[in-house]
Amino acid sequence: MMDVIEISDDDQLYRRLITRFHINPDGTVNSAAFKGRNWKPDPSISVDLAKLTTPEQCLAHAGRDGFSIGVLLARVPRTLGFTVRHAPEPDNDAHALIEGKNDRSTCRLLAEATIVMLQDNDQ
Repeated sequence: MMDVIEISDDDQLYRRLITRFHINPDGTVNSAAFKGRNWKPDPSISVDLAKLTTPEQCLAHAGRDGFSIGVLLARVPRTLGFTVRHAPEPDNDAHALIEGKNDRSTCRLLAEATIVMLQDNDQ
């Protein structure tokens, strides 16, 4: 596992998206992308630090089809009161976390700032 590195406001974060649940028909990301499995706002959102991986590698961590990759800048969650920190895992040096108080409104704002960059059409 690599050493923890500092994440700047301009660093890009990759978020794995479940294509059929997190991406609207018009290609925008919806707020469900930042909610947990229970559909409640997630206080610890798993992302990958773009400068340490590729969209394809990030997608491979999903382990199955039906996922896409969204990208947002670290400054976005920080301006909403979240912390963004590098949290490498044994099988993923690029892993990072967006942590803090999350609610429906912040889920929506995070989604609005996320751009789909790699879409898996195998829905």
